[in-house]
Amino acid sequence: MALPISGRRVAAALGFAVAGVAGTTAGVAAQALSPEDLATLRQEYRRPPPRPVGNAALVGLGRALFFEPRLSASGTTACASCHFPALGWGVTDAKSRNDSGKLTSRKSQPLIGLGHAGDAPVGWDGRSPTLEAQAKASIETGSMSMRDTDAPVKVEIIVARIRSDPAYAAQFAAALPGLRVDIDAIVTAIAAFERTLEPGPAPFDAWVAGDEAAIPAAAKRGFALFAGQANCFACHGGWRFTDDRFHDIGTTTTDRGRGRVDKDALMQFAFKTPTLRSVALRPPYMHNGSAPTLLDAVKHYETGGLDRPSRSPLMQPIALSETERISSRSWRR
Repeated sequence: MALPISGRRVAAALGFAVAGVAGTTAGVAAQALSPEDLATLRQEYRRPPPRPVGNAALVGLGRALFFEPRLSASGTTACASCHFPALGWGVTDAKSRNDSGKLTSRKSQPLIGLGHAGDAPVGWDGRSPTLEAQAKASIETGSMSMRDTDAPVKVEIIVARIRSDPAYAAQFAAALPGLRVDIDAIVTAIAAFERTLEPGPAPFDAWVAGDEAAIPAAAKRGFALFAGQANCFACHGGWRFTDDRFHDIGTTTTDRGRGRVDKDALMQFAFKTPTLRSVALRPPYMHNGSAPTLLDAVKHYETGGLDRPSRSPLMQPIALSETERISSRSWRR
């Protein structure tokens, strides 16, 4: 009798070993997914209902603050400056500019679906344990501060701008009655809003729910590759297409990623798995924008990436035909 497919048991249930064997090494034939396996696997990618909103006033306040440039030192940069709604709350720039006008070292990650990430650390290297901590660090010392100039602005001045605005004072009183308006209250609101950023419905969702006409045949073949011989599901599993973990996928980079905060040997050059929701909207790809297109990203995985001690054992060279390359990216649009 077939085992139910759940979480990390996906690979075993389909007969693929997670470490090293799930990907097809060059010249080795892959085990194909049976129609029964594929039908069962589709259920693993069913999206849950949106998270309930417990404090609508807090979320509304957070939305306003997310788009508020006065939260930056210069008064010209907002959270939304690096997270565009139309791009899945991400960007198409390989590197964003901080409030000082200088390029950051990494591409901004998309925010969609983060409310479902549980207690996973936030950001490419996971240095922030929560969304609140990430927002606070960005305002105090990060991309929304003027740390790269000789005219930094104290966070107390930024908070005073918000506190002195009568409209914001009323919103804070409604959302967080009795609490002082300070940096912690501000980031509490921003994080509450960010947790409501649900991915929009996609044709893939309709197909998973049973509508066979929702996606073309090439996309169905692409998903079979994704969940089978290409081994993409090992890191991009589940309806958000991410394990919220960190892996060195062998990109050419001097950025040590997770290795900056975790000395584990496998965490050197490791970066958090990004969601693939709305992925076609925001090229280029990788933490540094080094893959201009989805096809370039697929080709990177075909090579297995740079061979170094920290490279994830999940990274194995695979052999794809040109038709398979096209299929492997078509369903993610």
